[in-house]
Amino acid sequence: MNTTITIAGAGPAGLTTARHLAEEGWQVTVLEEHKKIGKPMQCAGLISKAGAVINKLPVQDCILNEIQGARIFAPNGEKLFLHKYETVALVLDREKLDLNCLKEAEKHGVEVRTNCKLIDARTDTVFLQQDERGEMLKTKILVGADGANSKVRSILGLRMPSENFVNSFQIRAKGRFEKEFVELHLGNFAKGFFAWVVPESRDTARIGIGTSVQENAQQALDKFLKEKNISVQKIEHTAGVIPIGQPLKEACKGNALLVGDAGFHAKATTGGGIVTGSIAARIAAETITEHLRNKKPLKNFDKNLAGLNKDLLLHWKVRRFLNSQTDEQLNRLFEKMKKAKIEEFLEKHGNMDHPSLFAGKLLSNPKIWFLLPEALKALR
Repeated sequence: MNTTITIAGAGPAGLTTARHLAEEGWQVTVLEEHKKIGKPMQCAGLISKAGAVINKLPVQDCILNEIQGARIFAPNGEKLFLHKYETVALVLDREKLDLNCLKEAEKHGVEVRTNCKLIDARTDTVFLQQDERGEMLKTKILVGADGANSKVRSILGLRMPSENFVNSFQIRAKGRFEKEFVELHLGNFAKGFFAWVVPESRDTARIGIGTSVQENAQQALDKFLKEKNISVQKIEHTAGVIPIGQPLKEACKGNALLVGDAGFHAKATTGGGIVTGSIAARIAAETITEHLRNKKPLKNFDKNLAGLNKDLLLHWKVRRFLNSQTDEQLNRLFEKMKKAKIEEFLEKHGNMDHPSLFAGKLLSNPKIWFLLPEALKALR
C-alpha cells in the first residue's frame, strides 16, 4: 500500500497537520494506535481564546467553561491574582476537540486508521500493526505527532533525558469551585512542576499535578489535596507524561518530522501544547508542501520553526529557573513580585502563548527593575 505522507498520532497536532496537507491536495494517512480518537484524555484541556481563534481550532461545540483569570499560589500560600474581566482562556472537552479535528481532516480526504500502531520506519517504508496484523506502507514523508513518548522520535535515535519530562496525574471531581478562575499551586508536593485546578463548572473541575519522573504523581496529588484541605468527590482519573524540555534543535531528520509534544512544541511553563502544536502543524504542512512541490529542503522545517521556538525557549528558561528555586526562594520571589505590582503588569501585557511579546516590556518597566536579578537568572 502506498501513501504520500504518513502521520503517526491522531491528536490535534497530527490531525491539523493532516488537514493542512490535504487542503494542498496531498494524499495523507494518519495512524492512531488507540481504538477511539480522543481516548484516553491526558490533558487539562485549557487553551487561550486568542490561540484558538488565530489558529482556527474547531472548538465551537467543545467549550465547557470560559476563564477570566488565574490565582497562582506560592508554597506558603501567598498568591498572585490575575483578572482580565473578559474571557482569556477556554476549558475544552478534549474528546470533542479531537473528534472535530478528525471530521475536518476526513472532510478533506485524509485517511485515518485507528487501532493501528507504528512499529518501525526505514527510509520510504513504514512498518505497522493493524488489528494485530503486520503491514508495510510505502510513504515519502513520515510525521511524528505521537506525543511525549514518541515512537517516531525514538526511531530517529533522539533519546531524551528524564529531566525533560514530568509525570502527571489528574482527577475529574465534584466540589465547589470559582468557575471564572484557574488555580496553580507551587510547592514541594509538586517537585519540578505544579498542581492545578481547572474548573469545568461551579461544581466540577479537573484537579491535577505534575512531578519529576522519580516521584509518584498519584501520591503527590493526594498529598496536595490533603495539604491544601481540598475536599472533593472523585469521578475519574487519568495519568500521562508532559514534555517540559526545550524545543528540539533538530525536529527534522531524513524524511521525518516531529510535531507537537513529540517535538517538544509545548510550553514548559504550563505543559500546554494544543495551540503551540497547531502552530507547528501548520509550519510542518507548509514545509512539506514546499518540499514536494518546489523541491525545497525538508530540513527547512527547523529554520521555519524559529519564531515558535523563540517563545518555547523562553517558556523553558522560566521553567528551568522555577525548578532551581527552593520553596523559601519562591516565597521571597512572590513577595517581591507583589511589591512590584506584577499582577497589574500581567493583566495588561501578559500573553499565555507568546511571552516574547511582553518580555521586553517587563525588563523596561521601572516598577519591576528590582526584579531584574531574578529575571536575568531566568532568561540566561
